[in-house]
Amino acid sequence: MSGAAATRRTVMPVRVSSAILVAGGIAAGALASAPAHSASAVEPAAPAAAPAPGGRMTPSFFNTRAWEDFRAGEFGAAVRGFNEAVAAAPAGSADRLQALYGLGMTWNLRGLGPDPVLAEKCFREVVRASPTGDVAAWSLLALARIRHAVPVGTEPDYAAVRAAYQEVVTRFPLHPAGEEAFVYLQSTWVATLDPRDAGQALAALEGFIKDHPGSKFLSAAWSLVAECAATLGRPDDRLKAKIASLEAKELDPTNPYSDNAALYWEIATIAEFEAGDFAVARKYYRGLVDEYPQDQRRWGARLALERLDAVEAGLRKGGK
Repeated sequence: MSGAAATRRTVMPVRVSSAILVAGGIAAGALASAPAHSASAVEPAAPAAAPAPGGRMTPSFFNTRAWEDFRAGEFGAAVRGFNEAVAAAPAGSADRLQALYGLGMTWNLRGLGPDPVLAEKCFREVVRASPTGDVAAWSLLALARIRHAVPVGTEPDYAAVRAAYQEVVTRFPLHPAGEEAFVYLQSTWVATLDPRDAGQALAALEGFIKDHPGSKFLSAAWSLVAECAATLGRPDDRLKAKIASLEAKELDPTNPYSDNAALYWEIATIAEFEAGDFAVARKYYRGLVDEYPQDQRRWGARLALERLDAVEAGLRKGGK
């Protein structure tokens, strides 16, 4: 596969989670410049904990409190809490692994002064301590994403990025982290805009969709299939894939920003301007108007419906 940096577009799959190990916690995403990190429902949960009898703080308690601080953006407190858990937990224990993972996530994502070097050290310690464990799968994925998420204006080392994602896929093929890594791996090829890369990625994605019918990442995979179709000049296939992505998408009811408005708009415009399918365009413009009355695209959708009416009226008149 090939692709020059000058012509590469960044294509990140929709509905890809971030692999944060949290007590509650796949967050809805969009095409973006690098992987984002947010809570994931498919990841292992941090057990709720309370101080032990007599007021003694347990590693589990430190972890729970540190994740709460992390989610609140209190990264300094989170670092202290995870360090306390590391110090208190026995070597190789689940509490210690989770604390190390939490430290890695905090150092990597804290708002001011992230330290990917310290983060990588934490993740690698998890993998060394428990190479086949659940937290190791998420740690390997986090290591791959550190390589992928580079500063704006910097080109990632795509050979290293792809090798890192492939390692997760190879070691954890049936784990959600392995599925997520596979989708991100394919996104790096789709982003080149090279038809050869798109064709190879398309074959891989179609195989994934066939073999993983229950995956949490089907919507993301279908979204990338649509991007492949765009590169290959297949508007009808692009439209079908976008609709399949919508049908496979799971909305997060706890996230007020998680909705289908943007996807409705995208499907409608592809149908109208690329595939020439006015019936599908009308369906999704109307869905945007009816279901999302506060969305800023609603006015554009209403104008689009009027435009479709005028075009179809003109066609009928011309056919007489």
